[in-house]
Amino acid sequence: MIVDDDALFRARQRSSNWMVSSARLLDGVTFATTMRSRVAVALQHLCIEHHQGTHTLIEQNVRGSAFALYRPQFEAYARGLWYQYCASDADVKRYVNGTEPPRIGKIASDLATVTGDPGRVVEAVKEGTWAAMCAFTHGGAVQVKARSANDEIRQNYSDRHAAQLLDSAAVLSYLAALAIAAVANDSDLAKRLQEAHEPIFDSVYLRDDA
Repeated sequence: MIVDDDALFRARQRSSNWMVSSARLLDGVTFATTMRSRVAVALQHLCIEHHQGTHTLIEQNVRGSAFALYRPQFEAYARGLWYQYCASDADVKRYVNGTEPPRIGKIASDLATVTGDPGRVVEAVKEGTWAAMCAFTHGGAVQVKARSANDEIRQNYSDRHAAQLLDSAAVLSYLAALAIAAVANDSDLAKRLQEAHEPIFDSVYLRDDA
């Protein structure tokens, strides 16, 4: 991986640019207001808001809390897809009435079967990083180790890791925006979201391909 002393600055710029672009494109989006669509869009909206929260926390150097937000952001995205594509009408109604959604393993497996690529992305992230996400959110050893610097207790997340988190949160926000476009059955919106996202994150994708 390329080491860039300005990695965090660049990630903050990408994150900020994407927040502005996506907010402009999503403003005023309409969709059929069924219970299913309202649940799906609300969860994707929450995913997008968690990206905004992560950005704000990184800006304020509150990094442990920023990392703790990544699991709920991922869950909001995955649950939004599941209630959009996999849940029965009864599942949706039970959720609105307070029943917990399925566990992430079932959500990921169902999505991989039903939705193709979006589901496979959820399944891959779940398999690859779920344990770490849980540790960040629930105060696992990773949070303790990141607070030990010599003989001091203070947060000690690197700029590089903070930059990676911001990019990951922004990508989830993009996927959530595409999911909202799908609920709205608006292929033109999806195209405009892609056209806005790609130039902002070109350097990230090129680095990952290198």
